[in-house]
Amino acid sequence: MKKFLSILFLGILICLFGFLYVKYDNKSYALGYKCTFCNESLPYNLKPKFDFEYPQKFIFLDEDDFELLGKGFKFYSNSFTINDFLAYGYNETSVLVKCTDSTNAIKFLISYETKYKNNKGNPEISFKDLSHSDFDKIKDSYKWFEVRENISEKLKFIKLFLFIGILISLFFLITQLYSIFKISAFNGYIK
Repeated sequence: MKKFLSILFLGILICLFGFLYVKYDNKSYALGYKCTFCNESLPYNLKPKFDFEYPQKFIFLDEDDFELLGKGFKFYSNSFTINDFLAYGYNETSVLVKCTDSTNAIKFLISYETKYKNNKGNPEISFKDLSHSDFDKIKDSYKWFEVRENISEKLKFIKLFLFIGILISLFFLITQLYSIFKISAFNGYIK
């Protein structure tokens, strides 16, 4: 009975760690890390990413992995250069970015389809200015994520901790099962 309870406990622990890993994997995708179990995707197949070759550089990649939006970008449709990302939101049809300009004034950009097509035949995406009043009208229809490297690093650490927890629990589960089968086989051999 004691062995059965330990096996049941280890099985529950593996399921719990696995569930939490998948949950944090989804969150880490939204903050710029690759995700193994994500079923979410941004409109136009955009991908958020922290580019760690440059300090605190958050970028959006298009479906061809081309850098579409990042620090230092300026579009012909807006009057400022992006200094820093603060947050982004998305819904089924567009991506909304909250950022700062060179004077640290808060600015908003919204995605839109250009008249051009990419190599896959899909519309190319660009971003344009959005006024503060327009932002206030539509912000509640978006799912929002803060863009902070320390949060992303924390999620990466939590995922690593959960993965190690799964491996350790799995190791102990296998050793418990092995000892049960070994004892059962040994008892059957003696009779």
